[in-house]
Order: sequence, then C-alpha cells, then structure tokens
Amino acid sequence: MLEKSLLLKAKNLPQKTGVYLFFKNDSVLYVGKAKNLRSRVLSYFNSSLKKSSILCSVSDDIQFFLVNSEKDALFLENNLIKKNKPKYNVLLKDDKSFPWLCIKNERFPRVFITRKKQNDSDFYFGPYLSKSFLKDLYGVIKDFYPVRSCNYFLSEKNINSKKYKVCLDYHLKKCLGPCEGFQDEKNYNKKIFYIKNLLEGRFSFLLHELKKDLILNSEKLLFEKCERIKNQIDCVKKLKNKSIIVCNKNLDIDSFFILSFNNYSYINFIRVVEGSVIYINNYKIKNHGLLDDVFILKSFIENTFIDYGKLSSVLISNIYVDVFLNKKIIIPKRGYKKNIIDLGFKNLLNFIDANNSNSLILDLFNLKDLLFLNNTPFIIDCFDVSTLQGSYTTASCVCFKNGKPFKKNYRSFNISDSFLFDDYLSLSEAIKKRYSGSVNYFPNLIVIDGGKGQINAAINTLKNLKLNNIDLISIAKKDEIIYLKNLKEIKLNKLSGSLKIIQNIRDEAHRFCLKKHKKRRSINFIKSELDNIPGLGKKTIIKLLKNYKSLNNIKNLSKNNLIEFLGIKKGSIVYNYFNK
Repeated sequence: MLEKSLLLKAKNLPQKTGVYLFFKNDSVLYVGKAKNLRSRVLSYFNSSLKKSSILCSVSDDIQFFLVNSEKDALFLENNLIKKNKPKYNVLLKDDKSFPWLCIKNERFPRVFITRKKQNDSDFYFGPYLSKSFLKDLYGVIKDFYPVRSCNYFLSEKNINSKKYKVCLDYHLKKCLGPCEGFQDEKNYNKKIFYIKNLLEGRFSFLLHELKKDLILNSEKLLFEKCERIKNQIDCVKKLKNKSIIVCNKNLDIDSFFILSFNNYSYINFIRVVEGSVIYINNYKIKNHGLLDDVFILKSFIENTFIDYGKLSSVLISNIYVDVFLNKKIIIPKRGYKKNIIDLGFKNLLNFIDANNSNSLILDLFNLKDLLFLNNTPFIIDCFDVSTLQGSYTTASCVCFKNGKPFKKNYRSFNISDSFLFDDYLSLSEAIKKRYSGSVNYFPNLIVIDGGKGQINAAINTLKNLKLNNIDLISIAKKDEIIYLKNLKEIKLNKLSGSLKIIQNIRDEAHRFCLKKHKKRRSINFIKSELDNIPGLGKKTIIKLLKNYKSLNNIKNLSKNNLIEFLGIKKGSIVYNYFNK
C-alpha cells in the first residue's frame, strides 16, 4: 500500500531538472539529481537493482527541488548530501589530513594554507600530499606575487576614507598596500590570475609570460627587475620538475581507476596539467554491495567537479561510464593515456595492499590482466578427475575465496563407470552436477586441470548450462601452460604470485580428488570383502563400516568385542571368517 502511494507521488513529479529526496519518517534516505525528475524517479520502480527495490519498499515520501541547470542540480545535490548524510548515498568525505591552498572569493583576495574547506564559494587547490612541495609553492607566491594577509574589509569606501593603515608586511615588501590604495584592484587581480595558474599547474603558461616580461625589461635596461624575473623563472622551473612528467604533450587529463571487493570500493584519482601529474591520491569508500562501480565512480567524479570547480578536457577511466556534464569518459587502450591509467592502477594496488592484510588480493588483480579475464577472480573453482582404469571415477571441485581455500564450497562427485576412460565426459558430468539445480554461488573463474581437450569439454558444458559469462582457463602440468577460452597459450612468470595461486588451487583440487577417490576405492574394497562373508547382510556391513571405518580395524577386533557389538551369532561368523 505504501509503495503504491509512493508510485503515485512519482507519477505527479514535474518533467523538469531538479533534485529529488527519498524520505522515511522525515529522515532523508537518498538524494539524487535528474534532468527529468518524473522519468528518473519512476525508473526506481521498474529497476532490477537491489538499491532501487529497497528504496521503494522502505521510503514513505518523495520531495523535490527545481533548479535551472544540471550544474545547479549537481551543487544542490552535493550540499544536501553533506547536510543530511543519507544512508544510501556514497558519502565522499573530504580528506582532512592533507592541506589545501585557498584563494578567498572577496575583493583583493587573500591566499593562505588551510586544512578545512569552509566555504564553497572560495577557490581551493589541493589537497597537497607533499609538505615540501606545498612549502615551496607557497614560498614562490609570497616572494613573487605578494598579496595581503590581513582580514580587513577592503571596500572602495573604506580605502578612500583611509580607514586602514599599512602593516609590517608592506614595509617587508610582502604586500603592496591595497588597504591604503597603494595598489589598485586591476593590478592586484592580475597577481591572483598568475597565482591561480601556478596552483593549477600551468607552469608553461607562467614561464611563457615571465620570459616575455624578461625581454621587455631587458630592452628597457631594468636589470634589477630582470634579475628578479630570472629568479622567479628558476623557482617555477623547480616546481615543474617536482611534478611527475607523463608526456611531452600539452594535455590536461583527469584519470579515475576503481576496484571493488569485500564491501569496499577503492579509487585512484590523477590530475594531469600540461602533461605533468600535479595531483595523485587514493580513496577507500564503504560499499555494502548495493551500489555498482559505475554509480560509485560517477558520484566520485561529481565530487571532484565540486571540489575543483571544473574537470579537465580529457576524462579517462578503467570502466565504461556514460557522458558526464557533456564530457565523454574514455577507456584508453594504448599510448600515454594508457600509461596514466596504468600509473593509477599501480598506485591503487599499493594502497589496497597497505589497507588489507591479505596480500593475495594484489595477485588476483594482476591475474585478471595477465589472463585477459572479464572479472577479478575473487572466487575461483577448480575441477580435477581421478580414476583407476576406468573404475571408481571421482571428480572434485575445490573453491578458493580471495586467494585462500574456502572449504565450505568444496564438492566431490562419484562419476558413473559407464564413462570408462573418458576424462572429458567425466569432467563434463562433474561440471553439470556442480552448477545444475540449486546453486548457492557462481565463481568468477573456473580452472580445469588439463590441456586443450579438457578446456574444450568445459566450454561446451558451460555453453549448454548457459554460463558463458564465467571466465575459464585450464592449466597443463607439463611446462605449466595456461590455455584461455580461445585456446591461446600463456606462460606466466614462474616466480609470480599470480601463477602460484593457480598452481595452489590446481594442487588442492588434485589432493582433494585423490583423497575422495582413495576413500571410495577403500570403501568399495571393504564392502566387497565383507560381502564375501556368508550370513552377513547389508545392514550389518554398513553398521561395521560406520563404527570401525577400515577393514584392518574389523580384522583386529577380539571375538568378545564382535559378539558384544553384533550379537553371538553374527559376531562369531565375522570372527571365524578372519581367524580361520
């Protein structure tokens, strides 16, 4: 009934741009934005996503705000998320442990270092991971672009009335005295313009402007000024050299790399200005499995836009994300953009390694790239078959989760002797048994112990089961050659952790399969031996096996023990058979 009432409210929403809020008992559960409010909110009622069905079932109200543009919606959404901290939004918190450089949005703006972003109307640059780089950067600003440090209200009226007097900074040449009208607003704002370019990492532009000034002043024979400009050029070059040079091309790029597992999403963000990396950082976001990578990454990109006031001209990522604010997000395949993505991946793996006790996770991520898999193989199943001249054929399926044995999901299968020596049919039968009927999970990767024949049999079986989307490989013991679905051969570095994971699961599947095969043989051997004893029925044989486990244990029992366990008649029969 409640959901029907909510659906009716959704149908009455305007077809305009705005921000919508899902409520429960006057508490905000979720904040979103849309170009068309009605279409977007109605989509929740037809969606197969878990988050959407939960929102529709638990919410009791929907409210909205209309805005003029998509950008306005973005900023309003961000403010409402920060204010209400909704349960089902990705809460991207500011990193308070690193400092920012702030340019105040005021007349004769101040420039200072801060660890807290207090006003969204001000301009923030950072956060800066390197304290030495920030110190050098702020030093260049103070030495060559002097701005005021006071918090006076420098209105035109206050300056003209001589309300304020210059302070010590003016006499130390750290400020040019705008408070007394010694520096006009146009000249001051020109300094702020250069500072913004410096903070954005546009070193080439600054160097070009400084070289023009140097030539102009040298022609006028202003040698002291030339010396100062030359020092300024040297300082800017030093700052530029402290950046990581990615390529010689004059490109601006924002790079985003996301990986998710164990209820967390990890994101690497790199900002490239004029071919140099000026900012790189990693983030860890709690994710309870309700939100997919695309949704989380879009939320992160929106947050980046809000933090920096703009995005670079080129956006790249490791996953497909549709157009954001009329900017296309591409997945680079080669060249310098691919190098930036790889740099992000490398840094993110180190970050994940530092934040997780299980270092095998890194090998799993590498395995995805090395074997061209569709998904990171957090859950791997491995099959093996063991037989004795076509008899007692047994198949095993062992499971590794996050690179470690997950014995809860181990399975073994008795294969019909009608398959005789056919390993391929035995393997197909095992796969059918494992993934038919009621299945509590499907793996990210299936590993087959064998070569081309085995992987072909597995491919056909999975095709019949309509499980084509699961990654599949086989590994041949000789030379440890790995075969992919397209039968391409790959040999991994023998010392790599990724190969060791595959070897470990293959060896574990072999061990488990052999153990079950021997047990089956042993049980059948005991049964056949006990079946030869006249006067002993199936129920008595099962009773003996269940209690004493092996034939040797039964043989070594005394007559009194057997009589006590089976009675005088049957106990005597068994004792006399083994002690003739």
